Amino acid sequence: MPIYTGSDLKSDTTLECDVCIVGSGAGGAHVAQRLATQGKSVIVLEEGGFHTSDRFNGRETDAFRLLYQDRGGRATTDQSMAIMQGRAVGGTTVVNWTTCFRTPKRVFDHWQEHHGVEGISYDALVPHWEQVEKRLNVTQMKLEQVNRNNMVTWRGAQKLGWHAGLLSRNVKHCAHTGYCGMGCPIDAKQSMLVTMIPEAVKAGASIYANAWVERITRDRRKCTSVLARMRDPATDKPNGITLTVKAKITVLAGGAINTPALLLRSDVDANGRTGMRTYFHPSIPGVGVHEERIDPFVGSPQYVHSEQFVERKPDQMSFLLEGGPIFPVLTGTHTPAFGSEKQALMDLMPHLSNTLVLLHDGFDLSNYDEGAQVTLREGGLPRVDYKWTPRLIEGLKAGLRAALQVQLAGGAKQAFSGHPRYVRSEAEIDSMIDDAPFEPNKIPVGVAHVMGGCPMGTNERKSIVDSRTLRHHGFDNVFVIDGSVYPTSLTVNPQLSIYGLASWASQFVLQAAA
Repeated sequence: MPIYTGSDLKSDTTLECDVCIVGSGAGGAHVAQRLATQGKSVIVLEEGGFHTSDRFNGRETDAFRLLYQDRGGRATTDQSMAIMQGRAVGGTTVVNWTTCFRTPKRVFDHWQEHHGVEGISYDALVPHWEQVEKRLNVTQMKLEQVNRNNMVTWRGAQKLGWHAGLLSRNVKHCAHTGYCGMGCPIDAKQSMLVTMIPEAVKAGASIYANAWVERITRDRRKCTSVLARMRDPATDKPNGITLTVKAKITVLAGGAINTPALLLRSDVDANGRTGMRTYFHPSIPGVGVHEERIDPFVGSPQYVHSEQFVERKPDQMSFLLEGGPIFPVLTGTHTPAFGSEKQALMDLMPHLSNTLVLLHDGFDLSNYDEGAQVTLREGGLPRVDYKWTPRLIEGLKAGLRAALQVQLAGGAKQAFSGHPRYVRSEAEIDSMIDDAPFEPNKIPVGVAHVMGGCPMGTNERKSIVDSRTLRHHGFDNVFVIDGSVYPTSLTVNPQLSIYGLASWASQFVLQAAA
């Protein structure tokens, strides 16, 4: 069966199947492949369009328009945090930077101790991760492959005596073009677009792109239908056609933010907690300036990381350090400089290097509902409100301090923050940070990864999804299998975690669809 788009349906249509899956990213695509290859009739509904590598031209403006939520403009309500999420057949896996981590065991231990997570564990997911890693060619990078940009982070961490590690990536025959975030132009990235989606289709699954799921309907504990409003693939505007899917089992896999929003549009919020406890990896850069050309837009985005600060004191926010690319549109739009100052910064781009800070949201035991909350705005689209706290600000300062140290130790003649403010030696860092503003919209903060909003657990008053099966507490035939089920942030890039989670949970969906 082919992949259908919004232009293929000419009138309102009702379909029936064993399993309807909302979302085609890391969670949805894996479930679709697992169920379809077991002989189940599967329909996948994807809000975004269907795009293949011949359209991936490496231009940020085109990529944002085609492949990102809100054309790359998704943000918190106060605009203090930019949220980068994919929107296409294949989901965020089409635009992520290919970095693969398993969920750390320390995170599972925290969930079990503090969030009532039972039935799922690190050990239970290991065989699923192993299977996925083999299928998607997840391979650790070699030091001789590291580009000049990431090598600064590697050298800096080593010189400081900090942990430095090489990352693993899901690629095959990678040309290290550097355009992972704009869709891989040669299909080297083993995203869901080129792996699990084609396998699911070959096994009989039907994929409907340009299908915005407005709501699900219910009769007591049973989901009775999934209602999607189709969009014109050329304009991304509603075309007036409705697609209704009636399935034995419904799987919600639209991702954190979209899945809670769908449940809220459907008036499914039995315990009043849907959309709460939504967590980010707030991210800021530490940027170095070099005499020689670095070309931070050349080569794969990420090769190295440092876990030096992943276990700070309980009252502090921990963070991961990673090498990261620098691209002109992102730099130009997310740096609060103007006129000649902005032009001078852009002129420096070939000589810049970058260390990214990924803060670990959701671990403040004194503030149970920290982080963000997803609600609805007019028209039923998601609204995301994030609570800035003293803990976050301390984490931003500590992370920036570490990133600037790495850049200077790695050979930069000077380094700067996102403000932007410059330092030329490690001795200047503390005074710069003390003087710089750390409050909403005074320092640019990005969000590459969103988790939570439908957290799993066994306590129905505090969780949305049963951690033993990933079935929604309020339904007998609805499962949630995406990043929204995590009770905290993952502390690492999430794609491999979600792949393993979906592989593990597929067995329960299969049993329910029998």
